[in-house]
Amino acid sequence: MRLRKFALFATLIALLTGCATPAPEVTTAASSSPTTSEEAEATGDKTLVVHYLRYDDAYDPWNLWLWPDGAEGAVYEFTEVDDFGVVATATVPGTADVSRVGIIVRTNDWAKDVAEDRFVDRFDANGVAEIWLIQGESEIYYEVPETGPKFLGAAIESLREIAVTTNEKVDIGSFDLSTLRVLSDDGEVEIASVRSKFVNPITSDWFIELAEDIDLGLSYRVESDYFGTKSLTPGGVFGSQAFEDLYHYDGVLGPIYSKTSTTLRVWAPTATDVNLLVYKSTDGGLDRRIPMQPGRNGTWEYKLTGDQHLTVFNYEVFFGSTKVEAVDPYVYSATVNGKRGVIVDLSRTNPTGWRAQRAAFSGNPTDAVFYELHVRDLGLNEESGIENKGKFLSLTEAGTTTSKGDSTGIDAIAELGITHLQLIPIYDYASIDETRDDQFNWGYDPLNYNVPEGSYSTDPYDPISRILELKTAIKYLNERGIRVIMDVVYNHVYDVSSHSFQKIVPGYYFRTNSDGSWANGTGVGNEVASERSMVRKFIVESATYWAKEYGLGGFRFDLMGIHDVETMNQIRSALTKIDPTIIVIGEGWNMGNILDKDQKANQLNAWQMDGISHFNDGIRDGIKGSVFNSADNGWATGKASARTQVMEGIVGQVDFGGGIGGQWGDIEPSQSVSYVEAHDNLTLHDKLVASVPGASADEISKLHRFASSIALLAQGVAFVHAGQEFERSKDGDENSYKSPDSINALRWIERAENATTVDYFKGLISLRKEHQAFRMRTSSAVKRNLEFFGSTDVIAYELDGKGAGDTWSKIVVIHNPQLEAVSVNLPAGEWTIVVKDDKAGTASLGKVTGAAQVESSSTFVAYQR
Repeated sequence: MRLRKFALFATLIALLTGCATPAPEVTTAASSSPTTSEEAEATGDKTLVVHYLRYDDAYDPWNLWLWPDGAEGAVYEFTEVDDFGVVATATVPGTADVSRVGIIVRTNDWAKDVAEDRFVDRFDANGVAEIWLIQGESEIYYEVPETGPKFLGAAIESLREIAVTTNEKVDIGSFDLSTLRVLSDDGEVEIASVRSKFVNPITSDWFIELAEDIDLGLSYRVESDYFGTKSLTPGGVFGSQAFEDLYHYDGVLGPIYSKTSTTLRVWAPTATDVNLLVYKSTDGGLDRRIPMQPGRNGTWEYKLTGDQHLTVFNYEVFFGSTKVEAVDPYVYSATVNGKRGVIVDLSRTNPTGWRAQRAAFSGNPTDAVFYELHVRDLGLNEESGIENKGKFLSLTEAGTTTSKGDSTGIDAIAELGITHLQLIPIYDYASIDETRDDQFNWGYDPLNYNVPEGSYSTDPYDPISRILELKTAIKYLNERGIRVIMDVVYNHVYDVSSHSFQKIVPGYYFRTNSDGSWANGTGVGNEVASERSMVRKFIVESATYWAKEYGLGGFRFDLMGIHDVETMNQIRSALTKIDPTIIVIGEGWNMGNILDKDQKANQLNAWQMDGISHFNDGIRDGIKGSVFNSADNGWATGKASARTQVMEGIVGQVDFGGGIGGQWGDIEPSQSVSYVEAHDNLTLHDKLVASVPGASADEISKLHRFASSIALLAQGVAFVHAGQEFERSKDGDENSYKSPDSINALRWIERAENATTVDYFKGLISLRKEHQAFRMRTSSAVKRNLEFFGSTDVIAYELDGKGAGDTWSKIVVIHNPQLEAVSVNLPAGEWTIVVKDDKAGTASLGKVTGAAQVESSSTFVAYQR
């Protein structure tokens, strides 16, 4: 997914992805004296004096994470005490063009005082700024702030309960209710009582019990003669059973089209009124404003008679005197840049011969070979030979070549033998202006979840073309035997305040911290509350809509670990009912702190999610080194201590015994996605260049083939990143989410230059596809038919092909990470070699008996009939 260019993110994500990837050590910078004005001007360094107040006086675990905007960060400790609190004086290295410094108050295990990232941008001519921060407050003060009694948080926990936190303790036993009021625009709400959150009645965390229900369509505030005023934010109320009982709606939402009428139905249980806004055209003025009628369980609806195909509409939602305009979250098409919804007759968006039919596939995830691709990357390089550059239709172009006549595009990808093409986000996202053709973004910035991205269509102004052209591409790929996987990002949105979810039901769709701030377990500003029933309903129905309407072969769930187990299981169940051969994979990183640990859809709970596969960062980092430290080595590049980590990935992360595997519980190998490169982080080529300094181009190529072979021959789901087969480089860019096409586009001319590696990939994929022993489906089969042997200098294992249902009775695989060739004793008998040095496939490369000579940094595979 998109990683914002904060140095914070490398360490933060290391923490979040913690199942198999330990957090890297962080740099600690000692507090220092301010630099001189000459030094600041020459270097761009910034000096920051930070005063920090905690009302609980618990300063010991807290420190600062500071980073110059767009660069690396470090930890800075508080070293002094003053009348305000504690003080840190830090010199933050930078460059002359850096105008602000990011700041997080945190602990070493990344508990954060304030959820969002903040930036200091008021530096004097000497590059010095002095600021004051207060526990639980987002504001950065540039003068000493008032620190009197105040509410730190006030949240609606249920329809009759408000949770408050104050900066001073109160004695609940002697509390004077006459000093406390709960107010709305409609007047005062009667308070029944107050109580402590804990047994001790003297507390700063307490509850206000109300004598009547709160109207969630109104804005409220709590007012105290002593603590002042604080607006109420939605807290636990949206997760309460009482709210779900009142407002869960199990019917159809969004535009419900027929040729004679269209019903528009939106779930807005806290709204006081909703109007339907009908526009004259995609960019025209308002035609009609129609009051919608309240329906069951918090819904509002209106029926438009006649054929409403291509009618442009939005909703106007009222909360008392406040109103907002929003796009229907369920809408299936939209105007340019997703500003308005468009009703479409989906039967009129189908290409000729469309049946939403998927290419033939067994349905066993271990039989799949994934290939991850960004639509724009396919054709933007000048050597692509592709006409529809950056468009869905580029996926339909056959016969494209470089200027030297070598295959490019889909032809080149299909030649590898892949089974599934995984497209980086193709839904409507917010970080691209669809009216321009010169912008790049990965697209992990959801806007309209059920609408294809307009910048990938030939006419983003036409609400039909984006649907028609995506379907045309999917139809073509399936006809070529390639299923399409959609990368979905239901874990967060681009911007909470402007998203339809927040506009229509403020506070419901997103998790919050105890102080009412947005929870940020994703690291990108917000996290969607998948555990709430109407959020879960939306996600399940959105995924099934895409599966049915577009004939998709599966889904890749971005930051899946932020979701809850039950939602993921419901998605799996719903997709199985459509087609049991649909595959679901996801990033099962251990993320966030809102859900209980056994609710998180992460690797540690993989055993609870049958039929859902998790990216295996263990084998990834074990092979090549940590993705969060470019210089770190893996087992393939000399780190002997990573051997077990690689072996765990080779067995598909199953509980193999002997200290190998088991961290994910009782799982099947199909639940492990085996990979060594993806769109995130450095490409494998660039990682090898960074971690093996001084290596020649030939040595990098050799290591690239070796590292890739380990992942491709491992049990589990095989996964290849676009261009990995020809040693793709992004010029060392580890986070190219918005880098130019010159960085991201596939450089097709390099495919011929690295033909040896391309052929090696083809051979490995062919070997894997033709031999069941590399694709075992159950943990019991892996434990029964795979046995490690030989020296710890290598990883060698024997596969019982006969037991695994293979045409070969026995197979040996030897991975040698050493800088010299090794001799490995083979089991008895004559063996036929099929992978050796830089050659791979199913054809014989010779015979061997007794011992195999395995070249340095290479893989050896042989079989017996």
